[in-house]
Amino acid sequence: MNIAKILEYQKLDLVIYKADRDYVNSNENKKYQAVRANIIEITESLIKLDKEAADIFADIEKLKTLLDAFVKKSKSTPLTGAKTLDQADKLDETIGALDSELNGLDKELQKSFKRLNEISREAKELSSKYAALKVELKKVEELRKQKRTEIINSINKEGNLLNEMKETMDPKDLAIYSRARAAKVKMPIVVEYKDGHCAACGMEIKSEVENKLQNPGDIAECPNCRRIVYKK
Repeated sequence: MNIAKILEYQKLDLVIYKADRDYVNSNENKKYQAVRANIIEITESLIKLDKEAADIFADIEKLKTLLDAFVKKSKSTPLTGAKTLDQADKLDETIGALDSELNGLDKELQKSFKRLNEISREAKELSSKYAALKVELKKVEELRKQKRTEIINSINKEGNLLNEMKETMDPKDLAIYSRARAAKVKMPIVVEYKDGHCAACGMEIKSEVENKLQNPGDIAECPNCRRIVYKK
């Protein structure tokens, strides 16, 4: 590997990397991400409420079917005409059972209607918050774009030099560096192998890489931090 060339390239790339981190950690970007996360959370909540409401309506339909069956059963059940105490007792039991069944159905219906009213209120509140957040998102998105433009303009020189350097570099060297960059290896990616240690993470790696670093320009991967170490 042409170490001098790759280190020069990395120096420019570090400026780009730091600018990117500045953008990611900027108040403008964090505010945008926070508002966007709130919108997603509210959207998910509205979807859940919608599903719950659909389930409740399905339950109400089932209860209506049960009520229809109850009405048919109550009409076909004799509720008068007892001629003896025993018949009167059985009639009372029948009426009591019907009352209990009706009360149970009514209780379930009232519970369902109550929850539907609650869902309606919750959905209105969430929809109101959603609308407000959408307005806020447009504002913070504009500020975020301005910040991005500001940062891009600040590294315009380095960006142009970096692109120019790519045309003069060994494609193999650039591919090795790019793979490490894409793999999120911590910057700086290319560091010196010094006294049996990785100059970046400080771990002793002599036994793992010594045989690969025989001549100046030789490279190996640090087994600890995955950086590219080179022999000076």
